Amino acid sequence: MASRLISSLSSPQASLLKKRLVFFLLAALIGVLVSLATVVLIEAISLVQWIGYGERSEAQYASIAAAQPWWRLLLVPLFAGLLVGVIVNTLPGQRYHGIADVMEACAFNSGRMGVRSGISAAIAAAVSLGAGAPLGREGPAVHIGASISAWFAEHLGLDRSQSLALLGCGAAAAVTTSFNAPIAGVIFALEVIVGYYTLRVFAPVVIASLAAVIVHGYVYGSAPLFELDNLEAGHSIAEFPLFAILGVLAGLVVTLFIQLVKHLRYVWELSGLPVWARPALAGLLIGFIALKYPMILSIGYEPTKAALQELLLFNDLLALLILKIFGTALALSSGFAGGVFSPSVFLGAMLGGVFILALPAMPFIQGNQSLYSIAGMAAVSSAMLGAPISTILIVFEITRDYGVTAAVMTSAAFASTVMQVSKHSSFFRWQLSTRNINISAGRDLSLLRTHTVEKLLTDIYVRVAPTDSLREVEVKLGVSRKRVAVVVSDEDVFVGSVELKEIIARATDVTRRRQELADQAAELESQGNALPGSADAEVVENVGQIVRDESVSATPSTNLVTALQIMADNEIDFLPVLNEREGAARRFLGVVFKADVLAEHYSVLRRARDEEFGVN
Repeated sequence: MASRLISSLSSPQASLLKKRLVFFLLAALIGVLVSLATVVLIEAISLVQWIGYGERSEAQYASIAAAQPWWRLLLVPLFAGLLVGVIVNTLPGQRYHGIADVMEACAFNSGRMGVRSGISAAIAAAVSLGAGAPLGREGPAVHIGASISAWFAEHLGLDRSQSLALLGCGAAAAVTTSFNAPIAGVIFALEVIVGYYTLRVFAPVVIASLAAVIVHGYVYGSAPLFELDNLEAGHSIAEFPLFAILGVLAGLVVTLFIQLVKHLRYVWELSGLPVWARPALAGLLIGFIALKYPMILSIGYEPTKAALQELLLFNDLLALLILKIFGTALALSSGFAGGVFSPSVFLGAMLGGVFILALPAMPFIQGNQSLYSIAGMAAVSSAMLGAPISTILIVFEITRDYGVTAAVMTSAAFASTVMQVSKHSSFFRWQLSTRNINISAGRDLSLLRTHTVEKLLTDIYVRVAPTDSLREVEVKLGVSRKRVAVVVSDEDVFVGSVELKEIIARATDVTRRRQELADQAAELESQGNALPGSADAEVVENVGQIVRDESVSATPSTNLVTALQIMADNEIDFLPVLNEREGAARRFLGVVFKADVLAEHYSVLRRARDEEFGVN
């Protein structure tokens, strides 16, 4: 019995289990750290609010702002914008970094991100949201969570799959803490950040989210974000077309929002204002709007809850819908730091209320304004984030009312469909497209770039000297049954490479040229003249004259994508591999063939798909 136990503990399965348990502990640590970092972000936002307006309350932000004198509503966003502009001006690319950058890091950089940009973006977001910029905190929270995860992954030397899993852990913990929505946090991390579902990633992400739930519960309690008492969630089957129409409208609202951000960015560029000055002017304009409509400021939980509780009239709902779209687009285009999920929830609640109140009274409509506002929240958020599953779950978890399931799912589905048939499937993908980044195939490219040609080296070639004639090289290749000749000098320095088919083609040209010269010589001899002695010299060639030099080569660290691109550009089926440059001369190491690179390409992607779908 004892021997069996010892044997089982030393088996490969036991070793794998130990590694998984260690990674689970790391995931829990990431969940706690990211959750604490998100708590710090939330408290920093409240601190800036207290500094600016003398009071601090996320749930009562609009009421606090409404009680302020007019000059404070103008000056606080202005000076905050100035500070944010200075911070953003120091970031890479002179812009705020958010969820789109996390998606890019996941798709192209194997989960690697800089911690500095995450911290700076979080500070800029705290100042922006605390001062009233009409944005959300989930973007900064996810970015700082991803930055922390990436730091651990890099310093622990984790491989690509582990790094991506840890990145998902950070994102899930951030969303969980921000919205007290652990289920949605997990799905969001898998749907938006990691990009696929597999047990190897799912389990640690769940652990990180659970760790974040514990931290959030200890600090803030477990109450839902929006407590809705006595919500009448009933609706008739005949209302499903209305929920579908609401979803279509939500998709159109998000499309309009993207276009507005795009054109406002263009206006900022035309203005000639320096990057650091733009948020200040935008803050002043937002302050002017807030003089009459303070509900557009900051995250907007108070007006969202008011819409869900049917406390806002049609004119107020419509005005807030229009002004929030403009204010959020103005803030984002100018350089204020923040996310778009909270604004999406706000816009959805207003859109749903406007939609149902604009309809004439019809006997088959049983759902009330609250139901349509919740459905609108899911629809706009789904369209904005491009993540229908996670946004549906977030709406469920922040309202804790599952009686709205059918309405929410219908609206979200149609909103997502509108975005899928549009030019950009989400706001984040539009952001990436402005930087000429397309992540549709990015994850595959990222994976292939982590695999190099080093292990594909072969010795299926013939070494020849630069002075060898074409005929000699052709014979050597024929005898050895190989098709690549590598030309190396007497000092063992790489000169170039050539394929058998090229040698044969050149030899054929030489034979033809010699025949032409022979014919010319015969004709001249018949006329009593002699062929010039130098004429035959022009067809005497050696292999060193026709080779491709080191510019068409690879190194052991060349990745599969680059190797295939070099071969495609030069229309060849092999690449000589040289050592990394160490001075003028480079040493030849071996040859890689296109067939082997393609086989490895397929193998890498197949293994990745097996992992994604849980085959292994």
